[in-house]
Amino acid sequence: MSELTWMLPPLAICLVLTGIHGYLGIHVLSRKVIFVDLAMAQIAALGASYAFLLGYDARRPEEQLVVYAFSLGFTLIGAAVFALTRMRHEKVAQEAIIGITYASATAIAMLMLSKSTGEGEHLKQMLAGNVLLVTWPEIFKTATIYAAVGAFHWVFRKQFFMISFDPEGAAKEGLKVRFWDFLFYVSFGVVITSSVAIAGVLLVFSYLIVPAVIAVMFAETIGRRIAVGWLAGAVVSLAGMILSYYGDLPTGPAVVACFAALLLAAGLTHMVMSSPSKLGALAKVAGGAFLVASLAIGSLALRKGSEEHTHEVTFDELIRDLHSTEASAQLDALDHLAERKDAHAVPEILELLRSTSSDRLIEHIAHVLPVFQDPSAVPVLLEMCLRDYDPFLKVALARAILELKEPSGIPVLIDMLESDEPELARREAMELLGNLSGKDFGYRPQLSPTENREAIEGWRSWWAEHGSHLKWREQTRRFE
Repeated sequence: MSELTWMLPPLAICLVLTGIHGYLGIHVLSRKVIFVDLAMAQIAALGASYAFLLGYDARRPEEQLVVYAFSLGFTLIGAAVFALTRMRHEKVAQEAIIGITYASATAIAMLMLSKSTGEGEHLKQMLAGNVLLVTWPEIFKTATIYAAVGAFHWVFRKQFFMISFDPEGAAKEGLKVRFWDFLFYVSFGVVITSSVAIAGVLLVFSYLIVPAVIAVMFAETIGRRIAVGWLAGAVVSLAGMILSYYGDLPTGPAVVACFAALLLAAGLTHMVMSSPSKLGALAKVAGGAFLVASLAIGSLALRKGSEEHTHEVTFDELIRDLHSTEASAQLDALDHLAERKDAHAVPEILELLRSTSSDRLIEHIAHVLPVFQDPSAVPVLLEMCLRDYDPFLKVALARAILELKEPSGIPVLIDMLESDEPELARREAMELLGNLSGKDFGYRPQLSPTENREAIEGWRSWWAEHGSHLKWREQTRRFE
């Protein structure tokens, strides 16, 4: 039951994405503007960056609507640009305009954020997304927006399909192609602005294009193409969630990988089905599969073994590099020491942790320390958590404590929930707490600490009651 509970929200949002993007992808493919969603996503992010420059912050619940309005406003401008640059007898392909727009929007956003504190963390969140962190209220809100866009397209389906599939015929019938193009890109922009914030550019692009490509292979009518696209998206969503959960893999890339696998299988199936000589096509597929498998297996023979190293670095040399002034040498030494799992290195690593001011080095030390499973590291890590560090560093340090099977990292994360730190940091803390305790208490990182007061009190009461006797259970991989 816990597995189902974990999978339901991300699976639900993926199915919601399938519904609208499976339809819009048919239009995008017909228009030959494959990368338009990337450009629209970056334009939306540019709007959010401008709002941030004006002092608004999407991490504050009371300002989220303002930031969304800026994103949508910039998206409307982008819609106008793409509608005006679509020519019937074009000298410059519209994909070139889309590419230029994407590059320009990215560069301008980077310039806007170059002097801001946090270096545009809100932009990173908008472009990266994380379907694992989606909540049911967000799912319902997104589904409502998509339903409204879908209803709009249904009412004017004749106009939208004509300008996508036969713009010349639409113009001859007296349709104002640029006007309807503008409305298409406006509605498309509304969808993309919401989708990218939740799922990220990579996943949104996959939901938009891959089902549509598969649908074009196996269906001729628009209705059947939409149905095939929806089926493909639903199957991949479920497969991606299962792969992510049981393979302990990041969800977005897992779903994208499943899309790639399905597209490959669909392409090969279509090649065989459409070939005059199906037996010959099957032989080609089998031969190609054999060749790829042979190359993959053969490449393993090129793997570099430890015996090929001309010089075996000694422990003393690694310790010397650990205290070098070169960050690259220190990071490399940490990796080599972690490979050896020699607990004698722990005091030296802890000394470096206390003395360094490099965020990158601190984060890397927090990553490698659990490898040694040395409990002497816990007091130092707790000491570091009290320093005025970046919130994401504190989460990394608390994670290291917990990976050492010591529950004393839990109060650090609970303190993070009650702080005014960025929403993304509180999301990471909440996700880590939930995974290692199996608890939730209704905490919502998008809300302020005041609005989360009841949930935070629940966490503190739970820790006060159970903290002293919590133990790590390998069977459940939780503190119980």
